[in-house]
Amino acid sequence: MDSKKTAIILVDDANDFLSEKGKLNGAVKHVVASNKVLANINDLVKRARAKGITVIHVPLQFSADYREMGDDPYGIFSVVKESGAFQRGSWGAEVADSLDVQDSDIVVNGKSTTCAFATTDLDSVLNKHGIATVALGGLLTNICIESTMRTAYDKGYEVYTLTDCAATIGDEQQRAAIEHDWPMFSKPVSHGEFLNLLD
Repeated sequence: MDSKKTAIILVDDANDFLSEKGKLNGAVKHVVASNKVLANINDLVKRARAKGITVIHVPLQFSADYREMGDDPYGIFSVVKESGAFQRGSWGAEVADSLDVQDSDIVVNGKSTTCAFATTDLDSVLNKHGIATVALGGLLTNICIESTMRTAYDKGYEVYTLTDCAATIGDEQQRAAIEHDWPMFSKPVSHGEFLNLLD
């Protein structure tokens, strides 16, 4: 694998999920802690940058009135709206304070759907950097990472999913996504295994 053609994409890695005072932290706190997600992501990006891998953050962002969701949101977006999370310009929608973010990282704004490609210029950014391989982490394992994974797969990227750099609302959902869904559209590996592929 060519590190210069590889990018790590961290989806929805924002304060509202990953910080103690985040509006939806309570929903993911257990899985984040039990899988050491914060420590693993920070280890991943530090070692990845040293290998010349591009690091990209794609935070979820909505207008204050959540107009992007339409008049009657349902499912996961109704939970987001009810909690008041991920409002554009707020602390909660920023990349989490606990994560190692460097000036060399790329932040792709405009994500207001479950897929990191749908409402952003992520595909254009990847193309401009000559990226052929992507490794996905962040939140939620079975929702936004999975949606992004499927699109990346369909677009022809070589897709890795990072099993210890992702979290969702419960152990059962985490296990089911990683064991049953991820292998259909990606190559699930730990962050250490992924980095070893570049040695």
